[in-house]
Amino acid sequence: MRIESLSIKSATVAIFIMMGIVAIVLSLLAGSYFRKSALDAQMSSLSPVLEVAVQQMQQRLGERSFDLGMKLAHSDKLVSAFNEAVASGSDVELATLLDDPFISGFVGFSAINLVKLRVYTPDLEFVGESSLGRDGLQARLPGYLEKTIRGREARDRLKGVDALWLSSTGPLHSSVVPLGGLRPVGYLEVVVDPVFNMAEIAAIPRTPVTIRSMAGELVNSTNHGNASEYLPVEYILHTPDGQPAFRIVGLEDVAQLSEELARIRLVTITGFLVLAFCTLLLALWLFSRFMLSPVSAMARNMQEMAQGKLDRVVSSRALREFHVLADAFNTMASQVRMRTNDLERLLDLDDSAILCFDRDGELVYFNRSALTLFGYTDEEISDLDLADLFVDDIPALTGSLAASGGRRQDEKLHVVLGCRHKDGGEFRCDSVINTLDVMGQHGHAIALNTVVGDDQILSQQSEQRLDAVEQSLTSLLEFARSNPSLLPGIGNPVKEAAEGGGSGTDKAAIREQAVSLMNLALACWEHELGKSKLDLAEESGIWPVYIDKSTPTTRTLDKYLNLNLCPKNPRSKRVVDTAEFVLRNVPEKNSPACSKLQQALDAFRDLVSGMKPDAGKRS
Repeated sequence: MRIESLSIKSATVAIFIMMGIVAIVLSLLAGSYFRKSALDAQMSSLSPVLEVAVQQMQQRLGERSFDLGMKLAHSDKLVSAFNEAVASGSDVELATLLDDPFISGFVGFSAINLVKLRVYTPDLEFVGESSLGRDGLQARLPGYLEKTIRGREARDRLKGVDALWLSSTGPLHSSVVPLGGLRPVGYLEVVVDPVFNMAEIAAIPRTPVTIRSMAGELVNSTNHGNASEYLPVEYILHTPDGQPAFRIVGLEDVAQLSEELARIRLVTITGFLVLAFCTLLLALWLFSRFMLSPVSAMARNMQEMAQGKLDRVVSSRALREFHVLADAFNTMASQVRMRTNDLERLLDLDDSAILCFDRDGELVYFNRSALTLFGYTDEEISDLDLADLFVDDIPALTGSLAASGGRRQDEKLHVVLGCRHKDGGEFRCDSVINTLDVMGQHGHAIALNTVVGDDQILSQQSEQRLDAVEQSLTSLLEFARSNPSLLPGIGNPVKEAAEGGGSGTDKAAIREQAVSLMNLALACWEHELGKSKLDLAEESGIWPVYIDKSTPTTRTLDKYLNLNLCPKNPRSKRVVDTAEFVLRNVPEKNSPACSKLQQALDAFRDLVSGMKPDAGKRS
């Protein structure tokens, strides 16, 4: 579908619908972004909690390791054994004392998981270690702890230090305390396995926690509970020197949050849709009130003016741009009315009868004097042609001046014509005949005087009158050609061409079906009602009845019953009205004659409406 085929209202509604769809899509995207932001905020809030839990776990682990180290470091036996091992190089007794906590369960395996006890000289040289515990550890202090201790002032060396570090067997935690109390003789290292205490992390955030080593090995995992949706929040535990040791994943229960977000999203989208719908209705009302209605009214008024209703005025109650458009149209309409009235007044200045005919002899214009002279009404005379109004052969007169007996001056023929009155009586009038361009073809303009007088005077009057007629009527018919149906009383060919439309083949088809439909209507009228053609003309009021030598005749109706006499542009409305009048008045609606007439009427309507878009309105 091309956009040019849409009306302004349809295009406006479509635009607003597209805007609504775009807005809905944007709202959905905004809702998704809002949900993601809310979940990110939830993750951001859980991550610091995990960090605090890890720090607290490390702090408690360090305190427990430090307590063990201080109790052992103040043992006189351990100090003596250390000094002897340094002096003699024998660490048997020292190892025995260091093994005692593993054997006696000094700390208890519920608090920490002791891995190794090791001692060092004040210069941090390795002296000995417990024989029990984990093997395979390097015989030296972890690099970070060694660097920390060596970097301290002498008085600070009495303070303990602890740190997480990576060994060949995995992450370990060491606490180093001075050996010998206030007068330290060396250092005692308490090495514990932090994995044992990792479970304590889950108790702080009160959420399921999964702990894995950096190699992917599961260290600890708590129960996930019955929640349907979790949001994983990861925290990496590093050693003091920046090496990753554990991957801690907290599982935040976001089921309730998701439900709340879904509810908020539903409320938001519903509210937005309601707001968008109300906005759309308001916008459509405003558009309809100030744009669509004025446009429709303007189009309707233009259409009515095109049909000849020149008194129509377009209202300017609309948006500012419509004021200019309405004013311009009203000005144009006023000028058309003034021009039409001026031209018609010009052609009705005196008592001369003015008639104009096209090439085929059909009447295209007549003034009031012509109606008075011939005794016809507007409706009656418009269906007549040269042969109906004049006894003489006008085309023959203008085509052969030598045989006419008249005289020609400046393309004007002066002759006394025999005329035919409506009542059938014949009379003669002095006349001037001029050739005239009618719709691009040569036609005839005839000025008639009702009294035969001085030939010279009549000739001058007729010539002057025809000069005015030729100039005015040419302009009038040209205007009518440029503005079809705008001048309904001026030029039946214009009117009927617009009514019939299409090519010569189309007009021929309309003429044939019009004649066929009229004959069917008359046959049905005569057969079903037993009435005559004259009765049909009189009772319907559609066809004029003429008095020809005291005898009523239906000359116009007779033309529509004969294909050779039927006008080239038959009045489809008269034909349709006649068929409908017959169908309304016959008593038996389902008779074969009525059925055949109805079918022919439908076919004729389809033909006319197919050749002109607005045929149904005029016919």
